[in-house]
This record gives sequence, structure tokens and C-alpha cells, in this order.
Amino acid sequence: MPNKGCTVKPLKIIRPSILVKDLKIKPIITARAEEDISGVARKMVDNNINHLPVVDHAGRLMGIVTSWDIAHAVAQDSQKLTEVMTKKVIVALEDEPVELIARRIDKHEISGVPIVNRENRVRGMITAEDISRLICSQNNKEGDSQ
Repeated sequence: MPNKGCTVKPLKIIRPSILVKDLKIKPIITARAEEDISGVARKMVDNNINHLPVVDHAGRLMGIVTSWDIAHAVAQDSQKLTEVMTKKVIVALEDEPVELIARRIDKHEISGVPIVNRENRVRGMITAEDISRLICSQNNKEGDSQ
């Protein structure tokens, strides 16, 4: 029984966080800075993707290029990937909660981020679409258990 002056509040139930490394990530497709724009565009079309991390010879992140960047490059007649890629990249670390990445994507108004390890080596991509699918699958699981 509570003492006088104390209020009892119900315990807040917190779901365990899903970490980025726990997601089923598709095999990563990357580009190298020296690749030509048409080759990068072909890679994006062939793999039906909108984001390509740009990596160095050791697989470390150098930048990111999106389908919008490629369209812009074509419109501006740019020849080099380094002219159109974003060099300051917002990333997700493997051991971060997915909710944090969702907030980061929203805050920066972007549609996806590369997943990197502590050595800045690219391990995958997480997109707003991936997060949406995760939320839907979690909601479906919760609905099944009721």
C-alpha cells in the first residue's frame, strides 16, 4: 500500500529494441569513385535500387549516390561520380536501434542510410521502406498474438 502523498503509476511496458544488425539486409551493392555515371546508373537499374554507397578499395564509405543524383548528373552532363555523390553521409551503425535510425532518416529528410561498422566499412543499406516493412511485420505479429 502506498504511503500518504505518494502516487502509484502503472509500469510502462517497453518492447525490446531491434538493432540494425538484427535486420535481414540484402547483399550490399556499392560503387567505386572512379566508376562512370552510366555504369552506376546501370547498376542501380539492374538491381532495382535507389541508393549506392561509394566505397574505397577497402570497402570504407566515401560517399553515397542516389537515383536523384544520377538524374541530376545526366541533366548537368556531369561525367564523374565524385561530382554528384554526397560526401557527408548520414550513417547507421550496426549496433544502433532501428528506432533511432528511423528518427535520423526523418530528421534529415532522407530516404536511406548506409550501415557501417566501427571501421566505417559498409555492411548494408537501410531505407525508409525497410523500416516501414519492419513496422508492418511487427504489427502483424502483435495482431496474431491477441
